[in-house]
Amino acid sequence: MKRYLICICLFFSLGYSIAQQAALKAGNKVFVENTSKNENAIHTAEQLETELKEWGYWKLVNKKEEADFQIKIDVTASKGITLTSWGGTSIMLVAKLVDQKGEEIWESNAYKSSPNGTNGFNSSKAVVNKLIRELKSKFAGK
Repeated sequence: MKRYLICICLFFSLGYSIAQQAALKAGNKVFVENTSKNENAIHTAEQLETELKEWGYWKLVNKKEEADFQIKIDVTASKGITLTSWGGTSIMLVAKLVDQKGEEIWESNAYKSSPNGTNGFNSSKAVVNKLIRELKSKFAGK
């Protein structure tokens, strides 16, 4: 009996995992959600939408009701001079992929960037590029 119960649990967890991954396949519709009204967070969300459109793996939609899944972003901005920055605004970005039921499918690493010469003094673009690289390697195998 114990063996059957384990098999049933494995079967349902495998099915759930496959259903979640199906939501993330190429060509599906995605909605980018940014709840922050901070100017830096808005700029980072716009940068993410631009990069996702250029990548073309998923189709961006303007309403979350139309989406197969959402990318919810958490953007933190901080100012000041650090060892890696010459001042300006540093950005930290974490993205979560959420299915239509509101359940989290995947969460990115936390990416942080400070404005400096290597990123063209554009912290938002730097963290978005790091996220896009992770998304490509995770979901498109590139």
